[in-house]
Amino acid sequence: MDTALQNDSLNQSLISYQIVFTIGKRTETDINSNLDESKFQEAKNKGRELGNDILKQLFDKVEYGKIESHFNTERLNSKNLNSVREKIINLYYQREIITDEVAKLSEKHKTLNGQYLKTKNSFFRFLYKKKLLTLTEELEESRIALEAVKRAQTESYLNIRYEYETVEFKEKYSDLVSAFTSLKNSDKIWDMTYSEANTDTKAAAQTSMHRNEVAFSIESIPAIKTDEKSFYFENYNGGDFYFYPSFIIYFKTKDDIAVLDYSDLQLHYSEARFLEESKNVQTDTEIVGETWYRVNRDGSPDKRFINNYKIPIVLYGSIHIKTESGINELYYISDFQKAKHFCEQYKLYQSML
Repeated sequence: MDTALQNDSLNQSLISYQIVFTIGKRTETDINSNLDESKFQEAKNKGRELGNDILKQLFDKVEYGKIESHFNTERLNSKNLNSVREKIINLYYQREIITDEVAKLSEKHKTLNGQYLKTKNSFFRFLYKKKLLTLTEELEESRIALEAVKRAQTESYLNIRYEYETVEFKEKYSDLVSAFTSLKNSDKIWDMTYSEANTDTKAAAQTSMHRNEVAFSIESIPAIKTDEKSFYFENYNGGDFYFYPSFIIYFKTKDDIAVLDYSDLQLHYSEARFLEESKNVQTDTEIVGETWYRVNRDGSPDKRFINNYKIPIVLYGSIHIKTESGINELYYISDFQKAKHFCEQYKLYQSML
């Protein structure tokens, strides 16, 4: 996968980076190209400086506080994608400065508008002709300033354009997106966050698992625009995953970002049998058996419990996301077939890159 970088200037200060990825070629890993602490701070500083430059050019007056500390995800980042990570960090800090100014100008415009309407609708408005004229001018100036900053906010992004070595690469990514679209429409998707041995010897389940419902969607991080669809795995207890044709972004905060090569992120599929209360069984879930809430070793109901009842055994699709650098996430999908198909398409696409 080859990358070509170029900078487009906007209003002399705003930089909207453009990256062109050729799917089918690989960039060589540069073991000396780590985005270390100094480069990380440099990317943050540059983003803040660019944001301030844009606002100074528009208004010639802006001051902001010092940079805060960050969470280090250096070990998660694929070495051949450090330049992409640097651009994203840069743009997030640039957008942060501009977004803060949008909020301030919006509040100012709202206040001015309130003053204008109050004066205009006053019973004694004929006494305030000069004030009304001044407020009208200030309101218009405020509107123009707010529109200018909003335009700068909209145009501050990383533009990614994709080219494909062959039609097959494009078709395989399209197949992956199609499989994901089906996956995200499963009735339920859970992030499995914790498991422990069940010490209740009469319980049917030997393991207790903690889970939280999450959402998958067709989505990109705000700092990136692309000519291809990207998709998103919500992570309940960590950074979210954004999948693009050329890489995957692990995103927790603007300080906690890693850009991963497909070869570094492994998806493992398996089928998981789960004891699910009848009222919680989803319409797209396959029931493969049943047991009792209180059960003997031979599988028969323990008759000492008067209110003992049957529990369906359902089959969920399990997607385990792992990297050698430390990512370890487990998802259960109510429709195991959709989960299986997605993992198959992921591995097919991954094997081509």
